[in-house]
Amino acid sequence: MTDGTGRDRRRGTPRRGSGVAHVHAVLREEILGLRLPPGSPIDEATLSERFRLSRTPIREALVRLDAGGLVTTLHNRATVVAQIDFLDLPSFFDALRLMARATARGAALQHGPAELVRIRRAQRDVVRALEAGDRAAVIAADHAFHLCIAGAARNRHFEALSLRLLDEGAA
Repeated sequence: MTDGTGRDRRRGTPRRGSGVAHVHAVLREEILGLRLPPGSPIDEATLSERFRLSRTPIREALVRLDAGGLVTTLHNRATVVAQIDFLDLPSFFDALRLMARATARGAALQHGPAELVRIRRAQRDVVRALEAGDRAAVIAADHAFHLCIAGAARNRHFEALSLRLLDEGAA
């Protein structure tokens, strides 16, 4: 039995593996929200103290962020927030456009009523954020909207690729 933080209520200890997921989620949000700007160094010891975890789950979270293109591990094992490659933007947008087409087609063929409800709700969130002029909320809502469409395609590969591209585009 766990509380909302991933801790076991009976023992007050983190569930096995929950630390990695938590560190990954927090750092991902900080990178995508530019609270950790491109090129910022990421220090394992500091993160270990901050999250009160050993270095092993910190390293695993950084490996996941590296696989998602959000951080770069350098030759000396130092880790930094990934740089934005402006020369690569045209090919990035080509990939994003292709993925959007594939997920939209898949969603059109595979969706159920529950997915349509989620997609419509996500679309309303995008419109509200646009009307409010809240740039960060627009990015988050658009991200969620496209992931709803990818989810409606019922193809885990589409979801994973969409998540990676959307994360890369938000960074």
